[in-house]
Formats: sequence, structure tokens, C-alpha cells
Amino acid sequence: MIKRAIIITLILNSIILIGVPAGHGYGIMVMFEFISIPTLIKNGFDFQKEYPFESSLILIALVSLIGKLISISLLFSKNILNKKNWIYIGLTLMLISFLFVCYGAWEYDNFLFAITLGSGIPFLMYFGRILYLIKKENNKTELVAE
Repeated sequence: MIKRAIIITLILNSIILIGVPAGHGYGIMVMFEFISIPTLIKNGFDFQKEYPFESSLILIALVSLIGKLISISLLFSKNILNKKNWIYIGLTLMLISFLFVCYGAWEYDNFLFAITLGSGIPFLMYFGRILYLIKKENNKTELVAE
């Protein structure tokens, strides 16, 4: 049950719409994640002061990608509940990247923020579902131990 919720959370995080200011359009999170690795290898951590949101999108996408890789590696574990801390770390990295994208969109335009937040609400719901399922499983094991 938890593994299925993690898979759905990964998919929902991947399809979060990110609006790029200055008329460059929209993209989904997974697109920025795939772009982040070659860009960082080619340019390094290049931060432009004129366009702080656009240049920080690569770093935000990298943080999200690391969180997803942690979560994907946990899916191959036999007993996933023994690795709760890693689940929390992976989910937190994905949540931090989502919050930074929302904050950056908020600074530029309310419409960009609304699109980004609206497309991220299902991710936030499944984020909460994973936390609920972990707590529910912990309560079951505590009752059995007593």
C-alpha cells in the first residue's frame, strides 16, 4: 500500500507544471530534472543575478531528482517500513523543491503561482497519504507488540 502511494507521489511530482517567467512558457518538473544534469555538467552552478528564478530552476530540479531517486531506490526494499527515515528524506526533498518553485512563481506573477500550486495539490495530497499510511502501520506494529 505504501509502495503504491510512493509511486503515485513520484508521478504526481513529475507532472507539476512550472511556469517560466518572461514569456518562455511552461514545463513539467520531470523535464527540468532531465535538463538539470547536463546543464550542471556543462555550466556548473551558474547563478545569474538578473534572472534568479530561471537560474535556480536547475538546482531546484536537481533537489527534486535526488528525492525521487531516493524514493525509487526504496521501492526495491523488502520491508519499506524499516527505512522510514529515508522515506522522509526523499519526500522532504521533493516537497522543498515544490515549495521553492511555488515561491519563485509567487514573486513573479500570481497566475504562474496559481498554475504551479494547482498542479501540485494532488502531489501534496498523496504526500499526506504516505505520512498517514506510515503512521497507521506504526500503530499496528505497536498494538501487536503489546
